[in-house]
Amino acid sequence: MKISICGIPHEIVYANDVFNTDTHYGQIDYGKAVIKISKDVSKEQQDEALCHEILHGILVHIGKDELSQDESFVQCLSNALYQSFDPKIYEGCF
Repeated sequence: MKISICGIPHEIVYANDVFNTDTHYGQIDYGKAVIKISKDVSKEQQDEALCHEILHGILVHIGKDELSQDESFVQCLSNALYQSFDPKIYEGCF
């Protein structure tokens, strides 16, 4: 699956736990344009993690690297964005 972040296609890969799922469910590799999401968490956690990683990507691509490094900011904003979508209406968007 692919998603465009600021016009750049990013591959989305669902992988076995390659990170600490106590604190992280996903990661983005800006150079390779790959987002990895844990297969070892619920669908809702995967969707929220994808929203979180997309937000990291957006911030980096618009030159706001310092905001992208602020995990608290990214988590709060990605949670607000994720919670704004009704899953019944936007099914398949994430």
